[in-house]
Amino acid sequence: MLDRLSLDVAALHATDSALHLGGLVTLEGEPPSRGRLLEHLRARIARIPELAHRLAGRTGRPHWEPDPRFDPERHLYELPGSTDPAAVLAELLRQPLPRDRPLWGLWLVHRVGGGYGLCYRAHHAFQDGAAAVATLERLLGPEEAPRPRALSFRPPRPVPWAAVLPELRPPRRVTWWPALDAPPSQAYATTVADVDTARLHALGRLTGATVPQLCLALTTEALRAWHPDAWKPGRPGHGHDLRTNLAIGVRDPDDPLPLLGNRVAVAGIDLPCGDPDPRRRLDRVGRALDYTRLARLADAHRVILRRLPYRVGRLALTRSIDARYTPVGVADLRIRRPLGFDGVPASGVYALPVMVPGQPLFVAWVTHRRRLHVTFTTDTALAAADRLPEAWHAALAELEQRAEEGEFARGAAAAGAR
Repeated sequence: MLDRLSLDVAALHATDSALHLGGLVTLEGEPPSRGRLLEHLRARIARIPELAHRLAGRTGRPHWEPDPRFDPERHLYELPGSTDPAAVLAELLRQPLPRDRPLWGLWLVHRVGGGYGLCYRAHHAFQDGAAAVATLERLLGPEEAPRPRALSFRPPRPVPWAAVLPELRPPRRVTWWPALDAPPSQAYATTVADVDTARLHALGRLTGATVPQLCLALTTEALRAWHPDAWKPGRPGHGHDLRTNLAIGVRDPDDPLPLLGNRVAVAGIDLPCGDPDPRRRLDRVGRALDYTRLARLADAHRVILRRLPYRVGRLALTRSIDARYTPVGVADLRIRRPLGFDGVPASGVYALPVMVPGQPLFVAWVTHRRRLHVTFTTDTALAAADRLPEAWHAALAELEQRAEEGEFARGAAAAGAR
């Protein structure tokens, strides 16, 4: 059902690149020839049978089947690129995926900054984020056969429904965020931020927060700085939150094709932008991104998705991604195997997240080696969205200063006790 729902959402978009996701890998040096890259692609695809499946079936009853005409060369594309990585990301977001073949592609971008890039993209119905990351690892990771990668939290457990059902209540409509004032253009731009993970780990020791929790807290602080007047006392946003969705895996652990299809649900998280207390903001984000909570929600969604009628599922999805109720998307992606090409290690990995109809902002961060790369994908109708990376870095510096002064010491002590 999730594949069908993803295709339904894509049909609402005006452009063919709707609901595509992936990642841009940047490398130093001169780009390889098309022939060399194709040789590499053919060798790696032999270990990824999912990539040879195409969309089939009539409207309303889609399914995946092996493509008898599958040829990796039909999935290799080229772009000239730019010295500006953000411009490259924006150009990649506009690239189509033809429906007459499996819904993925690999782009050779001849210039990204001072080097070049390799970008893998897939339709969100074809793959979810975890499957796309695992595919990227197999395409551009070490040549040895990868260890099996679990794409679900853990084997399903009994669901504590009394604790879960309150989580499934629909969110309130957002009327207090200025970013929703402008009609969406459904054209997108990107900006990026980068930071050494050592800084985040050091901050985590002082605050008791994990790296994903810190990233979500920094996103909250950046959104506050982006529209500072909206959250002040007496203003509409004071005391209010912004709802965001975080994807959680619901894939069956014994799925025979674990890199095919969309097998994620969403966990709703309230970003406490309108809370005036910085310690309380960090604490609330930490509790919302607690592993036990997310695993419990994943178990519940597995049960629900097996039993839910399609029409009810479509109604629930439409509400959960409606920008009037959930205006922000976030993604936490971790690449566990070092990426590179022909012996040259990747210098960066930048996420290309999905953008559902009307949603003005998606923030995705990728951890690769000892760097964290953040991508801000925004609707071009938003004013001053290019300030978000600067606001994110400023929030990190301020949080570090507060932590050094001992403001979050109690949270660090509590985390150590756990």
